[in-house]
Parts: sequence; structure tokens; C-alpha cells
Amino acid sequence: MKRVLRAACTFVLSVAFYSRAADIKEFPASTHWLLTVNVNAAQAAPLLQNLVEKADTNSLKKAQAKLASMKAMCGVDLLKDIDHVVIAGNGDAQKGGVAYVYGNFDVQRLTAILASTKNYTSSKHDDIAVQCWLDETDNKQKCLAFARPGLAMLSNTQSAITDALDVLAGKRPSLAADSPLRDAFTCDEHNLASLYVYDLSSIVGTSPKAEAFKQAEALSLCVRISDTTRISANMAITATSEETALQVQQALSGIQAIILLRAAESPEAAALASQAKITCQARTVNVALTLPQKLIEDAMRAHEMKKAAKRAHKTDTVSPPPDTPANN
Repeated sequence: MKRVLRAACTFVLSVAFYSRAADIKEFPASTHWLLTVNVNAAQAAPLLQNLVEKADTNSLKKAQAKLASMKAMCGVDLLKDIDHVVIAGNGDAQKGGVAYVYGNFDVQRLTAILASTKNYTSSKHDDIAVQCWLDETDNKQKCLAFARPGLAMLSNTQSAITDALDVLAGKRPSLAADSPLRDAFTCDEHNLASLYVYDLSSIVGTSPKAEAFKQAEALSLCVRISDTTRISANMAITATSEETALQVQQALSGIQAIILLRAAESPEAAALASQAKITCQARTVNVALTLPQKLIEDAMRAHEMKKAAKRAHKTDTVSPPPDTPANN
């Protein structure tokens, strides 16, 4: 009996584990970028816990109140029930994509809550309910499907959800094992967030700030916990040629120089920029950034001081009208 129970527990745990782990075969072949956020890693990092404790008290209380409200209303604890999130897109990043949310969900409760929202509809796609509603916070449609136990899909369009479901069902092609995005699925318990993009020029949009990336083929960015006192970020940009790579390096170095020259205006931004090391090798430009805990705390403190100054300025400018003299 003990052997049977042990085997059963092992099976259940293995199913639970694999149902929450993102696999390259789950994502459409048309995917051009992937953004991942490892909620478990963030929860387990003492450094982040220390930074949260030193955050502005009012901001922290507001965040905790919102989390408690969501848990009471939806039955979802965002910090404990969500393992990780992967957002996949096939076009302009500004248009969004499909969010694959891995975790524990009270499906019945969430469905009942959604059914009471504005413009709610529900339709079946291969026996999976695709629910859509109007999000009154931004007045845009949202769609949700619980693809399988431990996986929910969220997008702005119903077609994006149904296409993603078809990939899971094997009806549409998925990313190949040798895809340029394959490194996005390399598991590392210390990674907090990562971004992988290829065919970068077609998806960065028209913003002038993206000009440096329009001649690039691929980009990767990984933010991770280096140790108990530092967070590191590494970005690699692969250009179309070695000459273009040098131009990208020069553009990024120029941005860094401008930030450093404005140190008197924004000392915290300059302190962060001073930590960046920009190098170029063949067609790849690398940007390495290591942020010690004290530097992060100083930046947080400066940010909170700016917010407080803005609030004080608003209070001063919105003053009560002067008393009017009494009529004789």
C-alpha cells in the first residue's frame, strides 16, 4: 500500500509540475517575442523581500490592500497561486499578445464573477469556454480561457485565444525545437524576468526611442538575482552586420553619456547608468548591468521623494478661494 501511495503521489506531483511548466510546443509558430515573469523566483528571493519592506509605507499598504481585495473577490492570491506568466506575441509589441498564466485557479468562482461583467459572452471552442467581457478600466475587450488545469490564457481578442488553443490541441503548428526563441524556455530558478525577440525590426513600432533596434535581428534580456545583495540584467542585441552592431553600440553609449551628463538633474538615473557596461563582439552588442541593493534602495527613495514633492505641489496649487469681503 505504501508503494502504491508513493507511486500515486509521484504521478500527481509530476502531472502538476508539467502542467505548469511552459513548453516550446505550446506556443504558435508565428510567435516573434516572449516575455516571461517568474513569480516563484521573486517570492523566494530574500533581496526582493528586503526591498519590499523598505518601500514607501503608503504604497506598500495600497498594494497589499489591492492583493487582499482580489483574493477576497476572485479567490486568487497573485503572490502564491501564480507560478509564472509568459506573454507571447507575433507582431508589434504595442498591440500585445496572449498571456499564458500558470498557477492555481478557482475556475467556477472566476467564471461566476466574469458572468456579471459588462458585455459578457461565452462560447465553446473544442469544449473549452472562451469568455469575453468589456474591461471598464480601459474600455477594451478582454478574453479568457482555462486551457487545462493549471493554465489560463488571457488576450484582448477572441481569435488570439482560439488560435492558441488550436496550437495546444495540435491543430496549428507550434514553435520548432530549434526556434530562435528556444532559450526563453531554459529554466533557471534565479531568473526573475526575461524577454526574447527575433525579427526585431518588424515589431518595435514607430517610436523614435526604438530607432536603435530597427536594424537588429534579435534581442534577449534577462533579469536575475545574482546573489543576496545584487540584481543583474544582461541584454544582447544581434544586428544584421558587424557595421550595424557598431552603430547600435554607439547609439546606446550615446544614450548612456547623455544620462551621465544630466547627473545633477537625475542623480539616481545617472547612478544606474554608470553601472552599465556596453561591449560589441562581431554582430552582437552586449549590455551588462549589476545593481547592488543600496543603489536600488537609493533609487526607490529618490522616486518616492519625487512623488511626495508632486503631491505637495498639487496641494499648494489647489488652494481654497480667498474670502470675499462682506457687502456693506
